[in-house]
Amino acid sequence: MAKWRRLLSLYRVRTTTLFAIFCLVALVYYQTGHEAKKQSNLRQYSKEIQPPDFYGVANQFQIQETEIKDDFVAAVLVICAVRDRAIKNHLEQLLKYRPSANKFPIVISQDGHAVMATEVIKQFTNESNFVYTQNHQASGKNNYNKIATHYKWALDKMFFERGYSHVIITEEDLDIAPDFFLYFAATKRLLKEDETIWCISAWNDNGGAHLIDKQRSGMLWRTDFFPGLGWMLSKELWQELSNGFPEIFWDDWLRRPDIRKGRVCIRPEVSRTAHNMEVAGKGSSKGLYKKYLEAITLPVEPVNFLAMDLDYLLKKNYDLRQKQFIKEAKVITRGELILGGLNPQSAYRATFGNARHYTDVAMKYSLMYDLRSGMPRTAYQGVVTFLANGTRVFFVSELTNIEEFGSQSHSQVYNPDWEHQGRYLEFARQYCVSKWKGVCDPLDPAMAEWIRKKRIKLANWGKMIVI
Repeated sequence: MAKWRRLLSLYRVRTTTLFAIFCLVALVYYQTGHEAKKQSNLRQYSKEIQPPDFYGVANQFQIQETEIKDDFVAAVLVICAVRDRAIKNHLEQLLKYRPSANKFPIVISQDGHAVMATEVIKQFTNESNFVYTQNHQASGKNNYNKIATHYKWALDKMFFERGYSHVIITEEDLDIAPDFFLYFAATKRLLKEDETIWCISAWNDNGGAHLIDKQRSGMLWRTDFFPGLGWMLSKELWQELSNGFPEIFWDDWLRRPDIRKGRVCIRPEVSRTAHNMEVAGKGSSKGLYKKYLEAITLPVEPVNFLAMDLDYLLKKNYDLRQKQFIKEAKVITRGELILGGLNPQSAYRATFGNARHYTDVAMKYSLMYDLRSGMPRTAYQGVVTFLANGTRVFFVSELTNIEEFGSQSHSQVYNPDWEHQGRYLEFARQYCVSKWKGVCDPLDPAMAEWIRKKRIKLANWGKMIVI
């Protein structure tokens, strides 16, 4: 009897051991398969939305008017002032790539009375559906005031006097991609079909060649951050904005959460506009963003956006898709992200919790580092995505709840203090790296006295939070 008990006990031990080994093998198999599936999903990232064909190299690109819907009209408003070389370059490109004068009438609005610029514009006035208007701007205002006042004046004319339903706004120092018009022809419907989309922009703030997937030139994104620089809006939106339009810094006004109201813009992976630095000059920003603007690149080949199914950009579809890819990205620390050496076969996710965290990574990869209303440029639901050495990265606000991705409000994913922290960091880079060697705090008595002696206008910096 004892012999049978020993055999039974040994059998039970062996059975338990075999069962444990079986479970371990199954678990390893599952995890390996799950990880392989995740990596397969990530390798497929964006491939599903790649357009099925290209129209050939840029200088052979041609869109027929019949490919655009019969009832389509989106007027192009060109904002310009004094830069005659820039105006000539921009108008030549608009006319070269415009597929239809009827579907894309051009209205150029000149601010002021720069004679050479006026003479250049008049060379184009015989073109079909080309209208020249002039804003007789009051003198004595700075450039930012003039720009905001001109924008309001010109848009009021376009929507309330000329009666257009949609307007694409460009500026004279921009180059455009050959598929610029096709991009807007394909995306216009999104403004009507999704009330959470309030503008279509051709611009990617982080569109430098090293930050984008040039093989996925047709990929488009949603962004909370208003991009501008070649963008389309509807008459309904302008009716909402016109009366309260600000007298200065109009683009930052559009980034305010009380104005944006949770709405987003569509922006491309590869920018469809770029600053022509040769003809642009320093502009109103006095060359502040020159390094970043020079890096923006246009697509190598134009994309047939009309052949794409853009329903993935509708909020109900987009949020589910993005949530999946963000969750499946490999989690790494900011330090690991800054060190680089990431595997291009994977996608990665790291987090930031303040302006210094964000700026450290932005400086490493030459992202635009300023934060407006707490938002980084190109962010959506607190997530900024870019390529780091050819690898897809999702840089995520620590306030973002991935499980609730797409449903969080502005204040739930962006901290307004980040803008003031970022302003301090910019101040510190300008004055505390080589000019001032003490405590880098404008409120510190020693630095405050130094600022006074140097006649630095601290008020120009606005509110700053030392971090």
